[in-house]
Amino acid sequence: MSRTIKAQKKTLKEKICIFLVLVGMSGLVYFIASNLRDERLDAIKYIKKDFVLTEGIVKEKNAYKGNFITVNYKVNDKIYEASDGIRATDNVEVGDTISLKYSKSRPELMMTIFNEEYQ
Repeated sequence: MSRTIKAQKKTLKEKICIFLVLVGMSGLVYFIASNLRDERLDAIKYIKKDFVLTEGIVKEKNAYKGNFITVNYKVNDKIYEASDGIRATDNVEVGDTISLKYSKSRPELMMTIFNEEYQ
């Protein structure tokens, strides 16, 4: 003996509720992404105001969930570790030495030569 399970139709109220939840979640994701992008653009402006050129060593390269590298660099006998984006076509590997700029007043803020704003 087999039973057939019928899917119940959703009421208008349920459809509106689902729609509002999806819109709310989309808005939250957009807000978070916009906020993170704005923070990075502010950091780049801050670096460009007063920077020092140096070199760092690539410690990690990630092309799986976004393209970025993690770089270690030394400022006044202190080692900093920071990340910056790369393009999939950028030729860089773990262990490479690369050029970067960091902020004089906030050395934890840096951008690598692979950043489009580097010039």
